[in-house]
Amino acid sequence: MKRWVFVLIVGIGFLVVTLLFSRENPDLIKCGGKIMSPGDVCETTKNGRSTGEDTYAEMKAAAESRAETFRNHGVWMAGVGVVLTGLGATMVIRGKRRKARDLVAAAAQQGFPQQQAFQQPHGAQAAPGYPPGQPGPQWQPGPGQQPYPPQAGWPQQPPQGGPPQQFGPPPQQFGPRGY
Repeated sequence: MKRWVFVLIVGIGFLVVTLLFSRENPDLIKCGGKIMSPGDVCETTKNGRSTGEDTYAEMKAAAESRAETFRNHGVWMAGVGVVLTGLGATMVIRGKRRKARDLVAAAAQQGFPQQQAFQQPHGAQAAPGYPPGQPGPQWQPGPGQQPYPPQAGWPQQPPQGGPPQQFGPPPQQFGPRGY
């Protein structure tokens, strides 16, 4: 997983460099935070000593070269950054999920109790919220409906030879009437 963290960091680095180069204006040349104009010289100092001098023309040429390079290769750098960042983030997340799944599997192998499914005797149906082993509320026949004893194993069938009877409460209609 460490290599994917590295890939993620490299991808973010590509995106940051691309962002920095995209914001650079080749027509605005600065020396020490001050805008230069043609004929100016930028002197670089370190520890009070002069380490170099660059003219406005040299700095403008360098800025235009960087801008041209960005125009030619910036989209590719941004694309590589996006791909590497996405790949790294995906693989880091997958690694964390895999580690969590392995921890759960290891805990199950060490003998932690599993949840048991509740078994009810045949014919008894408990509704949610009722004590286990006791039947829940049962359907009561409405006016004009004939109760049938429960059949084991198969759904109830309408009696033969007559019109089909409706079992259970009538279906509810949702939405506007007539459709």
